[in-house]
Amino acid sequence: MGPRSAVFAPIEDLGLIVVDEEHDASYKHEGDPRYDARDVAAERAARCGALLLLGSATPRPESARAERDPLRLPGRVDGRPLPEVQILDMRGEAAGLHPQTARALSEVRATGGKAMVLLNRRGWSNFLSCRSCGRVWSCPDCDVALVLHRAGGYLACHHCGHREPAPARCGDCGSTAVARHGAGTERVQHELAATLDDGSFPVFRLDADVAGSGEQDGAGAVLRRFEAAGSGVLIGTQMVAKGHDFRDVTLGVVLDADATLRFPDFRAEERTFALIAQLAGRVGRGGEGRVLVQSIAPEARSIVHAARHDSDGFLAGELKRREALRYPPFSHLIRIVCAAVDPTLAHAAAHALRERLRLSSPGPDCSVLGPADLFRLRGRERQVLIVKASERRAAVRAVGEAVRRVAALREHAGVSFSVDVDPQ
Repeated sequence: MGPRSAVFAPIEDLGLIVVDEEHDASYKHEGDPRYDARDVAAERAARCGALLLLGSATPRPESARAERDPLRLPGRVDGRPLPEVQILDMRGEAAGLHPQTARALSEVRATGGKAMVLLNRRGWSNFLSCRSCGRVWSCPDCDVALVLHRAGGYLACHHCGHREPAPARCGDCGSTAVARHGAGTERVQHELAATLDDGSFPVFRLDADVAGSGEQDGAGAVLRRFEAAGSGVLIGTQMVAKGHDFRDVTLGVVLDADATLRFPDFRAEERTFALIAQLAGRVGRGGEGRVLVQSIAPEARSIVHAARHDSDGFLAGELKRREALRYPPFSHLIRIVCAAVDPTLAHAAAHALRERLRLSSPGPDCSVLGPADLFRLRGRERQVLIVKASERRAAVRAVGEAVRRVAALREHAGVSFSVDVDPQ
């Protein structure tokens, strides 16, 4: 038993491989070698004649299309019903908690119960700006705004790790009118504690900042304290929705549920559905429970299906959409990123790659999208191309050859090339 790297364990007489929560994107290793543990598991099972068992309450479209002899567990182990899910329309409402959410949390406190609140954004505020001159505090090495972490007194880039002290005044105009925009888990924890924590209803937080803070205050310690508490609320990012079994959680809340829908990613709906459905799975395990989903897109397909616990209905619609647009599992994608300090070098390399791929004809029904700009990361300008192909092997071979030839040219010496097959 282990994380994704356990799939390489040198086990003899292998008869069974279980991939639990197989929908989780972390099975794909983002650094070199960019392997997907689920694909490695399938290959090992095929070579060894072993059984591969993929488990998830929210299976991926890729797995749903490829499954053999599906085993369905429509109910919970102890026969308890899944919690009722209610969608709360946040259009016209002030940011923060919907009035029904605030009442529900107060009721949980009054009855001595427990609640879990999901907000997939950490920190205190999304970004800072100067109300006088309009300055926005941004990362010096990446084209992204810095996130305020008030408890630590710093601004941080969540891409490269850059940190700098939180400002008391604007360094450009000297104004002290520094505005904070948006809310993350740190701020929501503070607000919930101010309104709910009377000494008997503690508010715990679980996110990447807490998980990396050391053994004494890390994720395990927070979960143990939440479990041991007589009542309370656990606020966190997607980490709170992952496989926890707390029998006394009667209320689940998803804040800003449509945030993941705004990502420029064809998997955005799949991830939104999974987040809501997975959190719902943490609620009502020891009795009745309910889930409140706050959204400014209450009619979104992924949110509506998640509220109905309708995984089959969501997958059917998602597979139909993917097939029409030729996205996985009906094609394979290869992402190529060209990065350089000089933007003209990255641009030239990307266009040279596109021309090389056009000449090489990497298989039938193959198309090349881009190049397009990516935001600057760690001081390097980036251009991206996406190859969409029906035949994976031919496309991989053609892309590999094109990258080798372009990278070997002297004019592209300052460019780094990154290739990711079937990116997540």
